[in-house]
Amino acid sequence: MAGETDLDTLLESMHPMVRDGDYVYALWPHGKPLEGDIEAAVREAEGLTVVLRREEADKLGLSYDFVAAWITLQIHSALEAVGLTAAVSAALTHVGISCNVLAGFHHDHLLVPAADSGRALEILNLLGRGIVLRSEQPQDRPDILELTARAFSVSPVTGQPVKGEPVEVKLLRELFDSAEYIPGFSIVAEIGGDIVGHVISTRAWAGDDPLLGLGPIGVAPTLQRRGIGSALMKETAARAAAAGERGIALLGSPAYYARFGYVPAASLGVLPPEAAWGSHFQLLALPGWRDGVKGTFRYAAPFERL
Repeated sequence: MAGETDLDTLLESMHPMVRDGDYVYALWPHGKPLEGDIEAAVREAEGLTVVLRREEADKLGLSYDFVAAWITLQIHSALEAVGLTAAVSAALTHVGISCNVLAGFHHDHLLVPAADSGRALEILNLLGRGIVLRSEQPQDRPDILELTARAFSVSPVTGQPVKGEPVEVKLLRELFDSAEYIPGFSIVAEIGGDIVGHVISTRAWAGDDPLLGLGPIGVAPTLQRRGIGSALMKETAARAAAAGERGIALLGSPAYYARFGYVPAASLGVLPPEAAWGSHFQLLALPGWRDGVKGTFRYAAPFERL
């Protein structure tokens, strides 16, 4: 059967799957006959590179640095297909995941850092639905503000239409220009090049300890409840953990945000800026969390002017 060449079909049907085990790249000793279970090999002028399971490399005494997870895109892609490798590698690059591609006769295979395998699968599954996550760029801001105006055209508190410009738009405009703005924590979701979702987290504090304050987060009204907001929440947490941040705080529904690991902030010793917020003020403790973080939470300066 001929392989698929249509890029849209390839992306929708790629069904990424992680093989068991860890894999490594190693340089095969010059002049030594091949032995063991070699998964792939590439001959270069400088020598023969082999890809094999980590335990096999250890058994053979081969040295290596990069330890990878092996992801197979299960769609039967034609070798002459255009765009699949570029789309996949770009989607992973946008979220900071390195990707080494091996093309087989039937499938494309990706080797990504072993620690990033779960996140890579999530990004690839989003790509299969046409969704790409990336960092916000300054030229995106008019589109983000317009999206935010649509996302908050109905008040999440009263359920009634908002008269005039939603307060979240003014807040976001000021956050972009604030000293507490952190470029890597302003994330957009795109479909077909159009921005359909956005989340921002800015520098905040509990006492003297730096934390992140999340919000606003907005999704195009016609695309809500399709996992875009969840993807933005998960990507924020992943980036914050990778950056060594201690925690992320937000104001929102406990029933909704508990699914992402948020708990009432007061249970961790961090008090809301306004006592009336109670359990709606929540915090996600990250791996960088340390005992002793406590005090009243302080958002970025634009929040204080609301």
